[in-house]
Amino acid sequence: MPIITEEIPKQGFEIVGEQIGAILTMELAYQRTLKSLSDNFESFYERKTPYDKSEGVMVSVLYDNTNYDNRTQSNSNGPSTFHIDVYGSSPSKPNERGDGLAAALVKQYLGMIRYILSSTKYKSLLLPPNTIGGTYVDSIQMYDTENNQDAKNIRMGRIAFVVKLYETQALWEATVLTGNVTGVKLEDADSGYKYELTN
Repeated sequence: MPIITEEIPKQGFEIVGEQIGAILTMELAYQRTLKSLSDNFESFYERKTPYDKSEGVMVSVLYDNTNYDNRTQSNSNGPSTFHIDVYGSSPSKPNERGDGLAAALVKQYLGMIRYILSSTKYKSLLLPPNTIGGTYVDSIQMYDTENNQDAKNIRMGRIAFVVKLYETQALWEATVLTGNVTGVKLEDADSGYKYELTN
């Protein structure tokens, strides 16, 4: 018979990861309209399928880890790291190299994502109060990709985004112990309480 009889809710790191992707999808779509960007764009959550150069710009939100640094019987909290990966590609043009154009495209999206996630309008990620304890962009890094030998160059960049998460669970309603059935009892002795066998 299980002891935990209540339904275990979705955990904070699951909710926050999905929320980051939803916010970026909505805000980037609006920025693309404002800037009249014509490249194809798609966003994903926990995508591991390799990027294909025919896709245009691809953004994927990935959960990395949580380090709980404050713990009690009913809750814990600590920084959680999410990676936002941005992929882009571009063919070379008569006076412009494709790798430079692809890098500029990826940097443009990294810049927009950094701005969105750093905005005070999204400090709570639109979640209820006391769900998270703060957010910040920790780093941005560009990477070279493999299999980049054809005319359409691929570049990739990553943002490390940190969210301080709160996780809670109900306290166990313990029963009052009136004795034990171990066959051992505590006896008062001169040197302290001493365990004595009862049989």
